[in-house]
Amino acid sequence: MGIMRTTIEIPRALRQKLVGEASRRNIKGYSAIITEALEFFFDSKERTGEPGRKKIVNSLAGSLSAGEYNEEMKRIKSARQNWRKK
Repeated sequence: MGIMRTTIEIPRALRQKLVGEASRRNIKGYSAIITEALEFFFDSKERTGEPGRKKIVNSLAGSLSAGEYNEEMKRIKSARQNWRKK
């Protein structure tokens, strides 16, 4: 496997977690952690045949009562109507 150098932009909070994890593992640099995370992400997608988030959402089917569902849909519709109106 060839190694490629690349640049990524990540949120500051995520970088802080990355720095902390590298420190905890006592390693220099972040390549090993990022490679591990990417391999995990792509392996799990291939294994399940669907994105992780979709699998989680599908597992929640039937967990809300009809009333809870209706209230949540009202909240979502309201949020969508008011999106970026501020």
